[in-house]
Amino acid sequence: MRLLFVIHQFFPDCRSGTEQYCLAVARAARDAGDEVTILSLNWDHDRDWPPIRLMELPYDGFRVLRLDHWRRINPNDVLRDYDNRHVEGWFRAVLDDVRPAAVHFFHLRQLGSGLIRVAREAGLRTVVNLMDFWFLCPRFTLLRADGTLCQGPPNRGAGCIPCQHPELADTWPQSGPAALSSDPPARLRALLDRPAAQLRALAMADAVVAPSHFLAGMFARNGFPAERITVVPYGLAAGRITARPVSRPRTPLQLGFCGVLSPWKAPHVAIEAVRGSDAKVSLHLHGNAEEPMFADYIRGLRQLAGDDPRITFDGAFDEAAASTVFAGLDALVVPSTWYENTPFVVLEAFAAGIPVLASDLGGLSEVVQHGHNGLLFPAGDAMALRALIERLVDEPDLHRRLVPAPPHDVAEDHRRLAALWRGS
Repeated sequence: MRLLFVIHQFFPDCRSGTEQYCLAVARAARDAGDEVTILSLNWDHDRDWPPIRLMELPYDGFRVLRLDHWRRINPNDVLRDYDNRHVEGWFRAVLDDVRPAAVHFFHLRQLGSGLIRVAREAGLRTVVNLMDFWFLCPRFTLLRADGTLCQGPPNRGAGCIPCQHPELADTWPQSGPAALSSDPPARLRALLDRPAAQLRALAMADAVVAPSHFLAGMFARNGFPAERITVVPYGLAAGRITARPVSRPRTPLQLGFCGVLSPWKAPHVAIEAVRGSDAKVSLHLHGNAEEPMFADYIRGLRQLAGDDPRITFDGAFDEAAASTVFAGLDALVVPSTWYENTPFVVLEAFAAGIPVLASDLGGLSEVVQHGHNGLLFPAGDAMALRALIERLVDEPDLHRRLVPAPPHDVAEDHRRLAALWRGS
């Protein structure tokens, strides 16, 4: 089957969970005999010429088409995030070139949800994976500016103004469709139109997939028909992680945080938990400590860690090093303060045979079963996490009772997705 996967960013420059899953499903599809082409946005928005360009830069044996576009081509930044009309003609050209039987959309940020309509108009099967809350939330995290949790766009989008665009609070919205303009009335019109426009676009897909029942329920509570959503939990590629024979728990207890060093992933909660304890423990922070987007936050993390020798910033690691990293850990800490779905690092930890200490929030609560394969604590509560860490140090038998089962093979995901691609 010939397939086109569409994503907002891709390897080798971007390696977060969405990109990992796209690549894993692409590999599983290839192993099953499918032909996969990947179309990714390439975030080179600030160059001078040309305003839009399409390049081919392969990765891992896949044909990967990379689409660049100016920010200036649509100066309405709010509209550009979900309705990027200048891209649609280029997408039609890609469809004419690739001629897929189905298009699987993994993320459409800055590409625009209008691409679903374009694919449907071309007579193609369309499947959308809800990787986060982008179809509901301009911030995609359902976290307000003050870090508190949100249940969806309040007051049909007007409640997003103080959170996402407080500079528009005293603006009167433009009448009619949002213009391609940076003027405040046009930007406000785009923000107010966003919730309904996104759900309309999503409804055009032949199939919509969620990785967790929590995420599916959140979309249902915000007006998307629950019966239209198929829950397909994430799998992990066979052999991605090799469980190595290691005697656990060790002294000091080896804890790890693995992922993006961002405020909503909340490594600060793990640092606070360790800093406030005298327990014999080490915390290894694995993530890109030079990420420009989070430079101020990472600087604050280093200040919070201070000179505590138990806390180290060990940098990001690639797929080849993952088994070695997990072999060096006794437990993984996932202290996220946003509604995670199923972080792939949790699946990797389970595959390596190590338990997870996780926030009791969102999809994490579905995969981490308290007292069985890990322990749960209230999101953002460093003292509660500290208590769990100290229990693991003081009660080695508790650690030995936390036995995670390996995750299912992503080949099973491919089997279920292939049925959706075929409409069977």
